Amino acid sequence: MDKTATQDEVRLRKGSSLRDRLIRASLGIFVLLFAVPGFVTGAWGQQLPNLAFILALPLGGFLLGVAALERNVAWIITRNGILIGEQRPLGRVRKTLIGNGELSHIDIRKGGIANRFSYTLACRLASGDLLISPPLPDVTRVNETSATIARLLGLEGIAAVDNPLEASKAELRLGKPIKPERGRLVLMSVALVAVTCALLFAAAFWQGDVLSERAIVLWSLGLMVALGFYKYAHRLAATSWIIRHGEVRVERIALNGRHRADTIRSGEVETIAIERGRARGDRHAITIGLRTGERFRSPDIPGEDQASAVRAEIIRRLALESRDQSA
Repeated sequence: MDKTATQDEVRLRKGSSLRDRLIRASLGIFVLLFAVPGFVTGAWGQQLPNLAFILALPLGGFLLGVAALERNVAWIITRNGILIGEQRPLGRVRKTLIGNGELSHIDIRKGGIANRFSYTLACRLASGDLLISPPLPDVTRVNETSATIARLLGLEGIAAVDNPLEASKAELRLGKPIKPERGRLVLMSVALVAVTCALLFAAAFWQGDVLSERAIVLWSLGLMVALGFYKYAHRLAATSWIIRHGEVRVERIALNGRHRADTIRSGEVETIAIERGRARGDRHAITIGLRTGERFRSPDIPGEDQASAVRAEIIRRLALESRDQSA
């Protein structure tokens, strides 16, 4: 992760790379291709456009709009104040300097349920205006970064927040505590998926010819259901990581509905990697591979910067070499 905080300045940024914008624009164009036939063949005087047109047109337009209009924002916080730079893809950089005398109060805001690992600055100006910063760069040092910002801007202090991933704590927690009643939900889901797959396979064999077109569709559907459940069962079962100095405790509900706890120690770790999403803002996860071949996947972490910060803290606490162990 880029070094975005020093003793003399703190840098915050928000926005998408050119690659991410091109991916969104390509998806938007692809979706709109489904809308064009509905637009061309729709008999406007006799009937409404078809469902594909109604659904695809706003979705494709939204993806193209986000790719074309989303702003890149950067804050540079120094002893002279806050320099804010904003730029749209085809526009010039707009710079604004907020001097120390213009600042009235600063608070730290925690992200919502969708991005609970994001922390931003809420800056109240003397004029009464409120400015919201890009996310703080290191989710494991939120209070430390805010203290640096307060010192640079000459403020009395910024109130600390209860951050479960703060590096100053003895234990860092990823995911919610495991509850026993979650086991019943897991068992019910396992049984439902097993019955569904069994019925689909049985229907395929009932066709008489397992290589017939209808039979292939049925058993292929059952196979996809089984593989999909196997791949994403960890999200249903719930997992909690407790990261301590020298070990990581993994608590989870196994697919048999029972509570299970594993302790990972430094000497057992082979790799610590980040399972990345397709774009910068997508959900990521940290995977720990043991020398025995077993792998553990963390709860989802929104954002690449946040996942990289947590990975770096795990490596530090396990006293591993800080070499790139990414897959």
